[in-house]
Amino acid sequence: MDDVAGLTRAEWAEVGVAAAIFVGGIALAWLLAALVRALVHALTRSSELSLDDSIVRALRPPLAALVVLQAAALAVRTLSFLDGRLDEARRVWVAATLLVVVLGIQRTLSALLTWYSTSPSQRLGTRLNIRSLPLVRRAVNIAVLLTGGLVVLDALGVQISPLLAGLGIGGIAVALALQPLLANVFASSYMLSDASVRVGDLIEIEGGPVGTVEDVGWRATRLRSFDNNVVLVPNSKLADSTMTNYSASDTQSDARVLVGVAYESDLARVEAVCVEVLTTLRDEHELAAKDAELIVRFTGFGESNVDIMLKMRAVTWGDSFVLRHEMIRRIHARFQQDGIVINYPARRLFLQAEDASALARGQSET
Repeated sequence: MDDVAGLTRAEWAEVGVAAAIFVGGIALAWLLAALVRALVHALTRSSELSLDDSIVRALRPPLAALVVLQAAALAVRTLSFLDGRLDEARRVWVAATLLVVVLGIQRTLSALLTWYSTSPSQRLGTRLNIRSLPLVRRAVNIAVLLTGGLVVLDALGVQISPLLAGLGIGGIAVALALQPLLANVFASSYMLSDASVRVGDLIEIEGGPVGTVEDVGWRATRLRSFDNNVVLVPNSKLADSTMTNYSASDTQSDARVLVGVAYESDLARVEAVCVEVLTTLRDEHELAAKDAELIVRFTGFGESNVDIMLKMRAVTWGDSFVLRHEMIRRIHARFQQDGIVINYPARRLFLQAEDASALARGQSET
């Protein structure tokens, strides 16, 4: 028989059959994926839980890949001129199948954790900390992929025992080299499990920035400052710093103003005016906490004034700046209206008679 490209006509016929089997496998995989999707949608349409649908969506690509791999194996078996290489082809097929299975496991676990993080945990009666799920998902993905990679290498005939021994020795060196990174990773796991920092919290770091938490990553926590800049704070520094979380419990925050009035002022009248201004501001302003106590306290004798502390509560920490601005504006206007004086820094000098006459002579000479 005539050869074409090194193959006989019979062998080319086998290639055509193999190609038809492979294409048929691809078509069957696509059809199977579509049927499974339609069936799951029909079964879970009336259910509140989306877990089944999430798992099927995660498994659909691996299942389709398994069908294609099986079709490829059947196609290869029809090629008689590859009989001498069937063992190598079988080894590659087993490794590819194991890789698809590993990816299927990884996708299923990731779908489970994603579903759990977006669904009320009371449905399953569990008490897992939802805030730690991003770190758990990353750790699970790494563990599954690393284990699966070793299994695939073993299926390909690669000796993994020396590799495991090398990983044990090299792991120590890697751990020492990555000590700062590992410190940040463990700090992030501590913060997530302890729920001290959550996405959306407004925090202030001692001697550092103030901002809203946008993400808690492995290495750093991303903050959005008030001037709309992104600040990356290493997790180890955040865990070791004194931090104020304004969103931890009560979101309300104090708006305080320190002011002073002249010593000649009627302090009872001053107190009544301040209480009246704060009461009106609390009732009229939408950023003021309506149920919070108003505080007007004389705090001390300053160098030029009697010091007063005024305090009311804002709805949020960010609102306290607006409320403080309004307090200063209204107190200043009311003091001017009622003739209450806020002194500038001043000194009173008491001179002896001879000092006064000497000062008068000096002024007359000039």
